[in-house]
Amino acid sequence: MILAINGSPKPQGNLQRMVEKVARETGHDYEMVHLAKMRINPCLGCVKCAATFRCIQPDDMAPLYDKIVAADALIVGPVVYFGKANGFTHTFLERLFPLRHVEPQVMGKLAAVVCVGGDEAAKVTGEVIYHLESYFEYKVVGSVYFNSATPPCFICGFGTTCQYGGPARWMSPEEFANFTEITPEMFQNFEDHPEIVQGCERLSADLAQAIAALPAKK
Repeated sequence: MILAINGSPKPQGNLQRMVEKVARETGHDYEMVHLAKMRINPCLGCVKCAATFRCIQPDDMAPLYDKIVAADALIVGPVVYFGKANGFTHTFLERLFPLRHVEPQVMGKLAAVVCVGGDEAAKVTGEVIYHLESYFEYKVVGSVYFNSATPPCFICGFGTTCQYGGPARWMSPEEFANFTEITPEMFQNFEDHPEIVQGCERLSADLAQAIAALPAKK
């Protein structure tokens, strides 16, 4: 079974669709976890998890630990806010802490990363891979990311006039002066980018191959 983590709060957004595509096309059973629908608190730093490999907080992370440990593979899907993995994803990754004490619970387990951002998805993908490999001893099979170039300024209602938003920051003054309308074609879908679709398919195939090579469970 694959446990697929969707860190985006936007239902059926690019990230959710990419994560689902990667998980579904492995041919294995998978469970989607939508972090925005869960109550997961930040780590308290109490380290009381060291003896039990489980956090003392009675929140929605508690039932995920057994699923994470039992899963054949973990897909982590961050969305990028301010050049970092967003809060939902960061908190989830932070709360994996109980699994890394004394006898790491996920050492050698398979993982993959799927990321969507405006223009910094590559950086965040690398940071999440480092987190999984360095702190939790996951074997990251691969990753795919999509820079959608679609800032929140396109939906807030002030994107064509706000002097502090993305368009004003990346356009020249002359370009921004002529930027008077936000049109539907400005909203990018990963399905319209063949290289991203192919990247998802390659990652799915690589993950399926890695799972097939796992020792049979007793």
